[in-house]
Amino acid sequence: MLITNNLKGGFYMAEKQKKSIFQRWWFWFIIVVAIIAIASASGNDKPKKVGLTSTQTQEQTQKQSKETTQEFFKIGEIAETKQVKATITQMEKSQGTEFNKPSAGHEFVLLHMTIENVSDQEVNVSSMLNFDAYVDDSAINENLGAQISKEGTNTMDGTIAAGKKLTGVLAYEVPQGWKKLEIHYKPNLSDTTIKWLIENK
Repeated sequence: MLITNNLKGGFYMAEKQKKSIFQRWWFWFIIVVAIIAIASASGNDKPKKVGLTSTQTQEQTQKQSKETTQEFFKIGEIAETKQVKATITQMEKSQGTEFNKPSAGHEFVLLHMTIENVSDQEVNVSSMLNFDAYVDDSAINENLGAQISKEGTNTMDGTIAAGKKLTGVLAYEVPQGWKKLEIHYKPNLSDTTIKWLIENK
């Protein structure tokens, strides 16, 4: 009888040990709490306009509040998230050079940009991975000819240490007569997206 009880006890312990961690209620409780916390954190990191660059007029500064959340930013507006402050400071059009011209009916557009790392960790910036661009709602890619059409410009690629800045140019070839250009930037490939809407005036 003692042997039987021991066998039953051993069988019970073996079954208990076989129970996977994935079958424990507390494991899933921790997972759910972690997911909610991550979702809440990313959802709160919406880009805010925290100011204007020096190229904006005093009148414009007075008309707009110091810190507002908005879907699209304009040239000269400073957008801030938990990781970066970013602004497109200037748009420049170019017909290229004698040996480097846009296709017929097109023009080069250069967007001068500055990104400041306001976090305590490095921020990696890749013009290919972090940025998406749309001209009149059609996706476009950066253009090498546009990038080299002006001497002395740097691409928006690099690693920004905490408290430092990266200044460069995003360059595209677009149809002449385009109406709007959208730039979407995801800092460190996060769920947060800073969007700019640039109108052709």
